[in-house]
Amino acid sequence: MLRIADLNLEQNSQEISGLLEEHSRRMDDSIPPYEREVISLAAYEGDTYVGGITGDMVWKILNVHLLAVDPTYRGNGLGGILLKELEDRARSRGCKVSELTTMSWQAPRFYQKLGYEVFGEIHDCPQEGQTKYYLKKSLE
Repeated sequence: MLRIADLNLEQNSQEISGLLEEHSRRMDDSIPPYEREVISLAAYEGDTYVGGITGDMVWKILNVHLLAVDPTYRGNGLGGILLKELEDRARSRGCKVSELTTMSWQAPRFYQKLGYEVFGEIHDCPQEGQTKYYLKKSLE
């Protein structure tokens, strides 16, 4: 009998990855393993945390997950410095493209100024009048 149950994220991710790896090998044995490498960077002013960025790399793609800067440090280029450092580290590990998502009230123009281009949108998300943007940038 089929049963659906809660499973902790780490264990479930390992199980899902195993199934996906098996499927990929059956479809094309030249596809490299799905190995994720995480990068997590923090910016400090003295001992004070003022911003950070996280991302991971899989199959030569950098996925930018989180980027935030303390409001008192915004507008001084720190976000761009963090993003560039993340991109540089990913590029040095062979990544060819960076991708991310952002919301209309967050930072689509910020990312576009740094070379990202919109390749997809979901309108009225999470509510009417707002948009989720998908952006990418070549790292080559």
